[in-house]
Amino acid sequence: MKLYFAPLFLLFIFLNCTKNTEVISEDEVQLQEQKWKKQGIIDYEFTSQISCFCQTDYTLPKTIVVKSNEILSVNGVDYADLEYETHKTIDEFFDYIEERQNQNPVIENLEFDSIYGFPSYIYFDISEMIADDEIGYTITNFIPTK
Repeated sequence: MKLYFAPLFLLFIFLNCTKNTEVISEDEVQLQEQKWKKQGIIDYEFTSQISCFCQTDYTLPKTIVVKSNEILSVNGVDYADLEYETHKTIDEFFDYIEERQNQNPVIENLEFDSIYGFPSYIYFDISEMIADDEIGYTITNFIPTK
């Protein structure tokens, strides 16, 4: 009986150790970016949450306000006054995706907003052999402003 389950067990282990093959193509990312740019939205706000092996303060959700495609504030604090925090506009998230895809990540998971085309979830793990290089971004509560 044990020999009967051995091949199934080995198959299970193999499938769990293989590279994530559900990668969104660069063409699909470009289509989503075109959809985003076609909207012409340069003033907006959203909530960004980073998932990483970082300090808790860094991973808490933050409200980002963007005016003329520049970050104006984070959680109500003028962005220029934040010395150690780095955040991204939607356009910068698209640049980030391209940058990471060029590094041939082991795991890539991308989701896009169906209405506006911006990335709503971004996750990359560049190398299996490097601990703590995984990083993800979740974008919610997007609101165009004027």
